[in-house]
Amino acid sequence: MDTLAAKTFWVMRHGRPDLPRNPFFMNRDLFNRFLESYDLAALSAEESARLAQLYERYPIPDAVVCSDLPRAHATAKIFGRTAPIIVDPIFREIPIQLPEPSSLFLKSLWPAEVWWSYLRVNWFRNQGPEGKDRSRQRATEAIVHLRRYQHDYPHMALVSHAGFISLLITLLHQQHQIKGPMLPSIRFGQPTLYEWIK
Repeated sequence: MDTLAAKTFWVMRHGRPDLPRNPFFMNRDLFNRFLESYDLAALSAEESARLAQLYERYPIPDAVVCSDLPRAHATAKIFGRTAPIIVDPIFREIPIQLPEPSSLFLKSLWPAEVWWSYLRVNWFRNQGPEGKDRSRQRATEAIVHLRRYQHDYPHMALVSHAGFISLLITLLHQQHQIKGPMLPSIRFGQPTLYEWIK
């Protein structure tokens, strides 16, 4: 008898996007252009081949759910092999962008890690295109979608993005809905297995 407790899902960050290397120091405009390019990028042939070899040892899921961004969709097709792919934009990454340069800090050149840290602080302060509260609300909505898909596909996979899947899994653990690692792997393309407990 198929029970909810027996239902499992793999969660993984998409594969590494095919992007040129950026300069070490970037200004606000260059970093925002990098973010735009990141969202448009798919996978290189080399990354696709790496993932195909990695996923050979994983079972073919009943279905793969993924965000609608190219890097996630391409990864889902490789992991799913013959499985149906369900594209759902609710599983997109948390949108980020550096604001207009209203301070000396925002007008300066910084390494990418400084810009990432700035964006993370803004997210916690509920600033930016999507702050922490809106991200949590969207993750709560995404859980409803995930449970609906899981009803039809007992052994499925989810391909999303590092920030969003970390938030999603954190909420599921807080709600005592799943068993598995407290956080999924955020290595490019690396699956982590979870099981529903209620």
